[in-house]
Amino acid sequence: MKKYVTIVLLLLMIGSGSLVWLYLNHVSAKSVSELTSHEPEPTRTPAYSLPDEIEIKSEGKSLKLPLADIPQYKNYLLNEKNLQSEIARTQFTTLDVPIPEKVNLLQYSCGNKECSTILVKSSGVKNQSLNLPTGIFQDYKFSPDNTKVLIRYAYDEGGLVRKQIVVAIDLHSFTLIGYSSPKLEEQFMLMPTWPVISYNWKDNNYFTVETAALETNEYNTLEKWFSSDDRTTKKVTIKLDTSKKFNEYPGAE
Repeated sequence: MKKYVTIVLLLLMIGSGSLVWLYLNHVSAKSVSELTSHEPEPTRTPAYSLPDEIEIKSEGKSLKLPLADIPQYKNYLLNEKNLQSEIARTQFTTLDVPIPEKVNLLQYSCGNKECSTILVKSSGVKNQSLNLPTGIFQDYKFSPDNTKVLIRYAYDEGGLVRKQIVVAIDLHSFTLIGYSSPKLEEQFMLMPTWPVISYNWKDNNYFTVETAALETNEYNTLEKWFSSDDRTTKKVTIKLDTSKKFNEYPGAE
């Protein structure tokens, strides 16, 4: 009889322990849920509060654009707290294009000199936008037939070291043009690898870049090269692949 009583007591103790364990688990999960529910959610600008049209002012000039025509910029504003402040910080550069349309380069979300950029072509009837790299906009050059433009971006690596990329744009289709050489495309279009001291069109499909004549692009080597009074350079010829078009710069933000 005592044996059966002992077994019953053990079962009761085990059952009680399980109930306690389940209760503690429930309380713990509830606490975590309550803590999580009280965490503040990221503040976003409500879509209904965005204006249909924005006016950007830069260096005494003014540019009005419908937000619907620049979706990348619109998405950026939706994630910002102070809408008017971000619009005020946005700048633009008007490209002196030899075509009827107006072309402007928007520069926004600037940090440490580098800005996200969007090229906008306006005909007066419609606007087209093209998402371009994030970087320091430097300058641009038109092809001999005025159908393409090269835009150079800079990237400060610290000290005297500065690297560049060059992107090519078809002004008619308003798309980015890739390079024929994947290796050169990686080094001079997609990833800041070398300094681009100068660049020039050879014809409508070829251009040259002048860069450092070095075996390695390690920071210390480039720093010595930039510090030298006798910088040895070389010219690299790049062919554009007009069959390789991009609707936006790869990885554009």
